[in-house]
Amino acid sequence: MAEITPINTRRDGMAVTGKQASDAVHCLQIPMYEESILLPNAAVAEVVGYLEPEPQPGAPDWYLGKITWREHKVPLVSFEVASGGQDPGALDGARVAVLNTLQGNPRLPYIAIVTQGLPSLKLAREEQVTPDSRDLGDRQSIAGFVQLDGVSLVVPDIDDLESRIQRLQVV
Repeated sequence: MAEITPINTRRDGMAVTGKQASDAVHCLQIPMYEESILLPNAAVAEVVGYLEPEPQPGAPDWYLGKITWREHKVPLVSFEVASGGQDPGALDGARVAVLNTLQGNPRLPYIAIVTQGLPSLKLAREEQVTPDSRDLGDRQSIAGFVQLDGVSLVVPDIDDLESRIQRLQVV
């Protein structure tokens, strides 16, 4: 009897089998000011237009305040500043990516980061992703760097970012 291979999607004009699709991770490549970040789709609750935060007096420069998203008060951070990068300054075309947190804290189910445009969907297969040899140096809240289809991307450390927000005692 012939083996049946289910086809469940098409990528770049080529059929992708069920096995190949299960070996891949659906991700979002999210543009920032100087870099782009890569997150699994499941980590991103929603991307919305920029929302002006309620500032928190005395907070570090990377903590922008809280936004109201779907009746939740969500901490908004500049990931670029939090990770040791440049402050993007102008917010023309900025968006907010609301991320699901990972530590299961009911007081902090989401955190939000400022992005510089719309994310693009990526299907990351093992053979397409390679470690990027860039040194983290003293940058924080970064799990590492990868190359996906030849593009260098930052992989955020959401756990670290969540812990830093909790230490501010603003939740």
